[in-house]
Amino acid sequence: MYAILPLLVLAAWPLVLGAEEPARPRIAVEEVNPWSHLNLNNDPDHFQFAIVTDRTGGHRPGVFEDAVGKLNLLQPEFVMSVGDLIEGYTEQQEVLEAQWREFQGFISRLEMPFFYVPGNHDISNPVMAGEWQRRFGASYYHFVYRDVLFLCLNSEDQQATHLSQEQLDYAARALGENPRVRWTLLFLHKPLWDYQEDTGWAKVEELLKGRPHTVFAGHYHTYLKHERNHTGYFVLATTGGGSNLRGPVFGEFDHVVWVTMTRQGPRVANLLLEGIWDENIRTQRIAALVDPLVWGGVIAASPIFAEDQPFVAGRTQLRLKNDADVPLQLKGRFDGHPQLSVHPDSLAAVVAPNSVQLLDLEVQAAAPLAADGLKPLVLRWEAAYQQDEVKLPVIEGKTQLAISRRYGAPRSPRPLAVDGDLGDWEALPFAVQEPAQIRVAPSSWTGPADCSWRFGVLIGEKHLYLGIEVTDDRPVYLQEVAWQQDGIEVRVDGRADPARSTNRGEADGDPQVQLLVALSPAQPPGKMVTYMPEALAELGVAAVCVPTPKGHNTEIAIPLSYLVERQGENWREFRLNIAVDDFDEATGPLAQLWWQPDWRRSESFTGSGTFRKE
Repeated sequence: MYAILPLLVLAAWPLVLGAEEPARPRIAVEEVNPWSHLNLNNDPDHFQFAIVTDRTGGHRPGVFEDAVGKLNLLQPEFVMSVGDLIEGYTEQQEVLEAQWREFQGFISRLEMPFFYVPGNHDISNPVMAGEWQRRFGASYYHFVYRDVLFLCLNSEDQQATHLSQEQLDYAARALGENPRVRWTLLFLHKPLWDYQEDTGWAKVEELLKGRPHTVFAGHYHTYLKHERNHTGYFVLATTGGGSNLRGPVFGEFDHVVWVTMTRQGPRVANLLLEGIWDENIRTQRIAALVDPLVWGGVIAASPIFAEDQPFVAGRTQLRLKNDADVPLQLKGRFDGHPQLSVHPDSLAAVVAPNSVQLLDLEVQAAAPLAADGLKPLVLRWEAAYQQDEVKLPVIEGKTQLAISRRYGAPRSPRPLAVDGDLGDWEALPFAVQEPAQIRVAPSSWTGPADCSWRFGVLIGEKHLYLGIEVTDDRPVYLQEVAWQQDGIEVRVDGRADPARSTNRGEADGDPQVQLLVALSPAQPPGKMVTYMPEALAELGVAAVCVPTPKGHNTEIAIPLSYLVERQGENWREFRLNIAVDDFDEATGPLAQLWWQPDWRRSESFTGSGTFRKE
């Protein structure tokens, strides 16, 4: 895919072979002096450089530019990168030209050299690979500075998440030609050691055996230090890329990494744009304690399904889970609800290490209620580990207990043509006048006249069909990427429970977890823009989104084999969510209108959007 000749840089700077004597101050020394000693920290073998990480994947304007200014204040000798420098994911040459021109404008303000490393946003198709080669030449290369080998790799070489044999041969030569450097530093975008499939990384690690080395990567937008092969493997956070910015303990922050190369190896400091932290800002130990609390796995509430009957009363359970090796203290209380009461309305528990507790709950309605549109009960809780090894704050969270429905998915009497003409649908029974959640810029949606939609779900002999009719008062179709203009995002989770009903929206677009289809009328018929279009093609998903006089229509056909492979021939249920992206101006802001709360957010509740085959 990338016909790029490797570039060998051996003399970017002179190789320092011998150490100079450290300079000492000229100062009169008395019997007593106002200093501790005069052994200045100025070893000539020491040097300092900086690393910037993911700028894109939902970039926030101004952050990376701010980092450039602060790097000029810090004055490192040079700046490294780990990729995702532009938004990319396009084959339009003029779009690429504009994005690279913008980014190189930022880099032109740096007062020191900058070394490019490609990420998936930078070099994800042949057009982008060609543009990279035209601008920068090699997509992988190395250089030696002060007896330290810098090896920059391309984690998207010829295919995603992969090192080609040519690149592995190049790495072998670079390492073989520099066997006695005092340290080796590797830079790449994706942390290839963290994938189950064969990425080629195992061969790199084989080449690294016996030599001191450190590895830096990005991609996840979440900082995590790995201890691997008796050295540090760092996954960096963001320098302006998409992030919830919840802070160091979550690994979510904007930073540059400051590396001081010493005789003993690299010393790593994380310079947050609002502060300075050491390299243990988030370790695997901290992540193992905090992540279950963050992702809602500690307290889960099974929904009460009212089906088609008015809800009067029901029973369910809270599941309190502690996967850590230390006791977990939980306490919480349900918010007041205008129509429902719950007993007990509070909890206080200590969950033993690696155990589960179940708490019975009874919910009653003041009067018979329709489940549709009934707001869930909200449990607000605090969690703290009873241990002293790691200093952690009390983590606050909330869990929603929903009174909901399993929606019926009726049989289709005949196969449907996926052409955007909804005339062959007898009904679109789900009318969304008031979204369950509005994300990104909620105030930009002014009501149903601004944007609303109807949709239907049918089960054919071989396909699951979705038909969606959107009414939009002001169509905006300007971009190539579906979610950067008016369009549709559909998520389907075909796994069996309990995995299907989890609130954690991991691995968007991965058919092993959930199916993501994103479309806009601006795209050519049949073309779907998703994170994994190849996988969708393998599944045989058909989809189209066409403009109409009052908005746009979408039809999608998903082979039932997708559900059979995950649940077996006797599958009964699946989970569905739909977001309508509504831009009222070409420059935004975006109102992302969700039928059910976004599964990836804390507002979601277990089992929302569950459909049952009729």
